[in-house]
Amino acid sequence: MKLDVTSVGSFQKKLAFTVPADKVRSELDTAYRQLGQKVRMKGFRPGKAPRPVLEARYGEQVRSDVANVLIQQGYRDALQEHALEPVSRPSLEKTDPVKPGADFAFVITIDVRPDVELTRYLGVDVAWPRHDVPEAEVDAAVAARTEGAARLVEVTDRPVGAGDMVLVTLVARDGEAEVAREFGTMIRSSGDPYYPGIESLLLGRSIGDKAEGPVTFGQDARTEAVQGRTLQVELEVKGIQASEAPPLTNELALELGFEGGVDGMRAALRGRLQERREELGRNQARANLLEALIKENPFDVPASMVDESLKMLLEELKLQQAWRSGRDPKTITFTEAQVRDLRSRAEFASKSGLILSVVAKKENLVVSDAEVEAKYQELADTRGQTLEAVKGYFLKDGAVEELKDRIAEEKVLDWLLERATIVIPDAPQPLLGGALAEVAESLVDKAVAEKKTASAARKKREEAAAPAEPEVAVEAPAAEKPKQKAPSKKKVAEVEAASEEVAAAPAEEKPKKKAAPKKKVAE
Repeated sequence: MKLDVTSVGSFQKKLAFTVPADKVRSELDTAYRQLGQKVRMKGFRPGKAPRPVLEARYGEQVRSDVANVLIQQGYRDALQEHALEPVSRPSLEKTDPVKPGADFAFVITIDVRPDVELTRYLGVDVAWPRHDVPEAEVDAAVAARTEGAARLVEVTDRPVGAGDMVLVTLVARDGEAEVAREFGTMIRSSGDPYYPGIESLLLGRSIGDKAEGPVTFGQDARTEAVQGRTLQVELEVKGIQASEAPPLTNELALELGFEGGVDGMRAALRGRLQERREELGRNQARANLLEALIKENPFDVPASMVDESLKMLLEELKLQQAWRSGRDPKTITFTEAQVRDLRSRAEFASKSGLILSVVAKKENLVVSDAEVEAKYQELADTRGQTLEAVKGYFLKDGAVEELKDRIAEEKVLDWLLERATIVIPDAPQPLLGGALAEVAESLVDKAVAEKKTASAARKKREEAAAPAEPEVAVEAPAAEKPKQKAPSKKKVAEVEAASEEVAAAPAEEKPKKKAAPKKKVAE
């Protein structure tokens, strides 16, 4: 098979194939021989149907199948022989049908990883935010812990206020049609997850008060019947409960797991906050480093590569929102402005990944087995699980290589930071602000998703196969459809999500379990 490879721009290759006539004839002979052994035709014994009869009835399908075989064989061989790394699905230009006794020619166009030349990547200036912990942040952490020990008390001497739990009966209608009815349910007076938007009818009402009016419910309402709808609501307040936190004492601090009384509690929480801010500051420095490297070494990336990164980012954000809101990921959408912002993140992530891979190759920064084992142990310690359980997640899902890629990115980032010129700002800076820091954080092992949702999404994305093969333009009923290589790091994120309950809980707080289904009060 003859192959001519030509460059179209800096990251596109055109592959022109010519299959000689004898190869075409051989493939056709093989196809008709196999078909003759399988097909059952009236008037002929099994396997004895003459080829002209087969050609007359099945010729178009056989030629289409042979075209698929030749195209896919040629494409696979081209990727191996020329060490091509496609970053998008190949595009097959129109081909003539396969004909006996004639050459078969076709052209495939692919986007490949661009050749990145780094003119400077050592000693770049990198801003590293200061790690001061304001006293107000310690106060808030203490308050959050004491509120965790709060209890609900009945309120009878005042109307509903913000933050109260309100027992109500309600009915929601769309015209004459009844959409939802509650004979007795607790509703938060601010940010209720089941009926978001109904709070306007509650605030200021006393026990026994009735209220009615139109309510526009949020898109994230866990009560699917009211999601995003404007309905006429009638309700009656049956009871009010308020959260009452106990006073902070040395005894309460010990009960909450802190030794040394109130002072010991504040010191421990300050230390945790400090660790978290240092981690965030490091991630911000990594983002600043990547941004500086992109400015120092400007280059373009294929739009298809950005599209793939954007698709992965959108999917992960949907999983995150689905976990937090309990919604079906299919119902989660983004505005045009949000997609534009996410596309800029995707482009940043694509360029960052290319830079890191080039540095790793130039500096021979490889991941050792000991580093993989250390990562397993780190994840096990963070999740509170056994080392064997964490390893099992990755081995079961076939995500070990992707984990190594993630470790390699961390290793290269830290290696570059050690050789950068660190600049400490005079004043504290906001931590992890903007798209760049979020991308950097995702590059160093941050994934938030609920186990079941991630597993379901993973099943839908089981297109993972390498290399990606072109779809044939001619009709090919028996041909196998091409599969696309899954993005790196995505499977790692899912495996990590599956091995933890909530990966995004701040260091100063205990992980929160997903809220139990809302309990109804008997009529």
